[in-house]
Amino acid sequence: MSRIYAVAGNPIFHSKSPDIFNAAFSELSLDAVYTRLAAAGAEEVIATAREIGIDGLNITSPFKTDIIQYLDEVEADAKKIGSVNVIVRSGRRFIGYNTDVGGALEALRMNAVQPAGKRAVVLGAGGAAKSAAAALISAGADVVIVNRTFEKAQSIAEASACRASRTEDIAKEVEDADILVSCLSTGKHVVPSHSLKKSLIILDANYGEETALVREGRAKGCTIIDGREWLLFQGTKAFAHFTGMEPPVATMRKALYEKAPFKKRNIALIGFMGVGKSAVGRYVAKRLNMPLVDIDSEIERKNGSSIREIFEQSGEETFRKMEANEIENIAAMSNKVISCGGGAVLNKGNMDHLREHSVVVWLWAKADTILQRIGDNGERPLLNVRDKRSEVEKLLRFRKPFYAYASDFLIRTDKKKPKEIAERIYDESSKFLKS
Repeated sequence: MSRIYAVAGNPIFHSKSPDIFNAAFSELSLDAVYTRLAAAGAEEVIATAREIGIDGLNITSPFKTDIIQYLDEVEADAKKIGSVNVIVRSGRRFIGYNTDVGGALEALRMNAVQPAGKRAVVLGAGGAAKSAAAALISAGADVVIVNRTFEKAQSIAEASACRASRTEDIAKEVEDADILVSCLSTGKHVVPSHSLKKSLIILDANYGEETALVREGRAKGCTIIDGREWLLFQGTKAFAHFTGMEPPVATMRKALYEKAPFKKRNIALIGFMGVGKSAVGRYVAKRLNMPLVDIDSEIERKNGSSIREIFEQSGEETFRKMEANEIENIAAMSNKVISCGGGAVLNKGNMDHLREHSVVVWLWAKADTILQRIGDNGERPLLNVRDKRSEVEKLLRFRKPFYAYASDFLIRTDKKKPKEIAERIYDESSKFLKS
């Protein structure tokens, strides 16, 4: 069975981690897949990973600190820093590591920056900021932490044996600095442009957009280190933790910097029966002002028979051909919300059509939730067996890698209302669909 890996955060769809890890897995012919996990909190990340059996996770904002309390073991350096960005599953145990420190140092050094003896400002007080401060201090830099909430900056500074400063003093701190590392989630104007000087080296971890800091720093002639460099080198170290193998750095770098045009104009919902695709789909369609197309309903409408009757009279193979035909026709359209049957992703053609034209969201629920939701009305052909629980668990184990391969990101639906899930899908994907 394929090993499943994911990056978890909030928001998460912007993450390039699946690009670099899937390229690495392909290069080395590893039976593994990497997706994204959209979670509301750190506890949900670990609960979902346990249920699915995810083999390894990258953790991004805002969970790098909170995640620690839910792990079975934390490597000493990560515990000391108070930030985990890599988790590896060993049996039932989840073990936390920090590769951000090494990744930040590698990003600086690969761009000919030696921090020793230099003055460095770190913006932020989350897990990335803690790691950046630890990296710079370990390399001999004189570090100051600046954050909107001074108490948080002071807490990191005390733990790291460096200095903290208030936001109102940011201009003076930057004017005196040689290196500026921003670990802020916002791309808005934070650093006064008059404080940026030509000799300043800027590393902005927010690689998802050109931030005001990068734009203004470039205009002032500052040396800009692309935030993707940090992502790359923490990722190569994470790859070694996940696989025990030497990472194919050139392949990972190429995948990270390749920018294919975003062509997806639909939302496709995949997942096992009972996870809430139809209910969530209705809310997503309303929120995005798009029509909802339910693949099973389309098949029933065109054939004048229920899915159960099609299975009984013509068999599963005939149904799968009908399903493939519907997906091929609908997936290539624009501005649709598509609710797919539970087994749709077992067909590679379906998977390819959906991935090419749609943001594919994998809805996950544990077996107990699925059994409670689907009831026992005999309308589910694949569950017309005596031991439904065993059948659900067997099918879930078999299908999980297919869902992971097909998905852009996954969301756990247990104990969540369809409207809440739909709102998260909207928040993650709407700006991309409109781009």
